[in-house]
Amino acid sequence: METMNERLLRYLDNIFSPYADIPATRELKEELLTNLEEKFADLKDQGRDDETAYRMTVDSIGDISEIIENISAKNREAKATAASDLSAINLRGSDLKGIKVVDGEFNASDLRDSDFSGASLVGSSFKASDLRNVRFDSANLTDAEIITSDLTGATFDGADLTGARIYMCDLRKASFKDAKLNNTDLGFGDLSGLSFDNLTIRGASFKGSALKATSFRNVVFEDVSFKHAYVKKADFAGATMDKLTYAVLKGAKANLNNVTVI
Repeated sequence: METMNERLLRYLDNIFSPYADIPATRELKEELLTNLEEKFADLKDQGRDDETAYRMTVDSIGDISEIIENISAKNREAKATAASDLSAINLRGSDLKGIKVVDGEFNASDLRDSDFSGASLVGSSFKASDLRNVRFDSANLTDAEIITSDLTGATFDGADLTGARIYMCDLRKASFKDAKLNNTDLGFGDLSGLSFDNLTIRGASFKGSALKATSFRNVVFEDVSFKHAYVKKADFAGATMDKLTYAVLKGAKANLNNVTVI
C-alpha cells in the first residue's frame, strides 16, 4: 500500500516531470518534498484525517510554475552559451536563419552554403573559416571578426557590419547591397569586382585591399581609409567624399572624375 510520503513524492514527480533533466529543479523538488512532509505531519498532529491533511498540504505550495519556468529559462540560456563555441566542425549547408549568438566562435569551421539570414551574431568570430556562398542577409554582425576566411560569393545584403573586422578575406563575388559599413575594417582583402554602389560608408577602412574594378558609384564617404589600397581601376563616379579621403585617393592615382568633395 502506498505511504503518504510516497503519495507526496508522486505528486511532485508529476509537476516536475517536464524538467527532469535540469539539476536545479531536482534540488527544488527535494526541498519541497521535505517541506510537504513536515506540513502533513503538523496537520495530522492537529487532528486532520489523512485525506484532508494531504489536500491541505499540496494546496499549501500554490502555483510553482513560474519558479520552474525561470529555472528552465536559465538552463536554456546556459545551453545556448555552451553551444556558441562551434569551432572546427562541419556545418556546411546549415539553416541558421535568425539564430542569436553573442561572442560566438565559428573558427576553422566549414560553413559553406549555410544561411545566417536575419541572425544576430554580435561579437562573433569567424577565423580561417570556409564561408563560400554563405548568406548573412539582414544579419547583425556588429563587432564581429571574420579573418583570413574564404567569403567568395557570400551575401551581406542589408547586414549591419558596424565595427566588424572582415580582414584578409577573399570577398570576390560577394554582395553588400544596402549593408551598413560604419567603422568596418575591410583591410587587406580581395574585393575585386564588388559593388558598394549607393551606400553611405563612415569610418571604414579598405587599407591594403585589392579594389580592381570595384564599384563605389554614388557612394557617400566620410572619413574612410584607402591607405595602400589598389584603387587605380576602381569606379568612384558620382561619389561624395571629404577632403582627406579625396586627397588619399588622388595620391593613389584613383580616377576621381565626376566626384563631389565636401
